[in-house]
Formats: sequence, C-alpha cells, structure tokens
Amino acid sequence: MRFSKIVGIGGYLPLKTVENAELEKNAGIDTSWIYERTGILKRHIAEESATEMGVKALKDALLRSNLSYDEIEYIFVVSNSADTLIPGMAGRIQKSIDHPMGGVDIQAGCSGFLQAMEIADSMIKSGSFSSVAIIGTEKLSRIVNWKDLSIAALFGDGAGAIIMKSSEKPGLIASYSRIQGEGWESLVQNRNGYLEMDGRTVFRFAVSAIEEAINEVLKRANMEIENVDLIVPHQSNARIISRVSKDMGIPIEKFQISIADHANTAAASVALALKDAIDSKKISKSATVLTVAYGAGLGIASNIFKL
Repeated sequence: MRFSKIVGIGGYLPLKTVENAELEKNAGIDTSWIYERTGILKRHIAEESATEMGVKALKDALLRSNLSYDEIEYIFVVSNSADTLIPGMAGRIQKSIDHPMGGVDIQAGCSGFLQAMEIADSMIKSGSFSSVAIIGTEKLSRIVNWKDLSIAALFGDGAGAIIMKSSEKPGLIASYSRIQGEGWESLVQNRNGYLEMDGRTVFRFAVSAIEEAINEVLKRANMEIENVDLIVPHQSNARIISRVSKDMGIPIEKFQISIADHANTAAASVALALKDAIDSKKISKSATVLTVAYGAGLGIASNIFKL
C-alpha cells in the first residue's frame, strides 16, 4: 500500500524583529498587556517579499531532507498575504527553482497549510505524484494597520515548508477539515485594505474549533490522545491554547507553544512551530504528532502523522 510521509521540515524568519517595548513606544500598546493577553514577546518583520521567504523556507526543508529541487513534482503555496493577487506565487517560486513541476496557490486562512497537507496526501496515495512540497509564507506586516491596537501586536512575518513523499510505511494517518461561512465577517481583509478582526468572536470560535478538530481527527485515526506525543496548534494566542488544554484535560506540556518568538504567522505558523519542536528536541524523529489550526473562512483543519 502507498502512503505519504513528511521527510523534510524547514522555515525562515526575517532578521528584523519588533519587540513589545517598541510597540509600546510607537503605538501606545502596553507591553505587559500584550504578553498577558497573547503570550507574544516579539514578531519578525520582512524586508523581502513573501515569495522570497517561501523560497528560503523550501530550501531549508530540502537541506534537512537531503533532497534536491529536481525531486519535487508539485508545490502548494499557502498564503493570506500574497505579493500579488494575480498571478499567484507558485510560478515565481518555481522560477527560482528552475525545474518543471505542477503547482498552485491556496488562500484558506490560517488552516490552509493543514488543508494542503490533506490534499497532498491524497495526491501521493493515488499515485499521481511521488513528492509534494507545501510552503506557507506570510508578509502580514503589509496588511496590518500598526495604529490598530487590537491587531498590531498579534502578527508577524515568516515562512515554513514541509516535503511529503511516497512511502511504504504510514506517515499521515488521518485528517479532518471543515469550513463554514457563518462568522466570516469576524476575520477579514477587504481588497486593498487592512486586516480586521473581532477578537472576542474569533477567540470563542478558535477554542471550539481546535477542540472539535482534535476530537474528530483522533476519532478518524482510531486513536486516543495518549497515543500522541505532541500537539502542534496554530500559533495565534497562547491563551487559546491554555484554554483548550484546560477544557480537554490535556497537559499544557503536550502542546508546542512558539508564539512568544514569532507571533502569529498565519499559514506559516504550524510548520514553524513543528520545526521549533524538532530543533529543540522536544520530539524524536519517530514521534506521533497532531497538528491543528483554525482561521478565516471560517476554517478548521487537523492532521495526525508519524514522523
């Protein structure tokens, strides 16, 4: 039987950072309030494009997997802050690689990366492709109004990437995803405008969405939470993760929390957090991981896989 397995995980964060103290000075946001309400200490701000960051994240994933560019057959580029609406970034990333491949952009909120993983898994299991790269890249600083106190502290720039290949051994075990139009107006960026968010509504949705996605993907995998070594949630707010931990009776130590160092990087968030977990040796190379995210749409997604 044919399976898909993650063989490379990479990421890129811009060199420039903005710490909370700088926001307090320039935007009048209280430093202690930011950390207490979000768990964020700093965010990275890109001087390069989202496309360029995506290329760097993909390069890092390839180096970690000992694969070459010419082994990639298809790429998904997931972003909510693409450099242009038309064309998408997949073609420009392919140009930098200079190797023929299929590819498409996906815009599906912060859960888009995990939805792309589910699609890639199906493509590989069907035999249509043997290797698929998924790149989440965000230049959210471009669409954030730095004078909007409810938004400015939350978001950062960065890119994450994974490479999935066909395998004789199970890798991705189960997936779950769902979208709903109800509540879409609580998290929106209108054309040529800034990102707008109803924080309270999004918080409530996020908690219920993550709990739903964890329960449903465990059910599909026929597994208990005790079988999972680490949960890697979308890094949007540390309080949301803490609330889920309390509600579900899951020790907070079982969650990867990386938001302090790079804030909410939307579609790049989960890949960057997964990379952090591996780099810090929080999980082994054979770990069972549950990834979960929610986002604009409104969308919910989760995956369980064995590294």
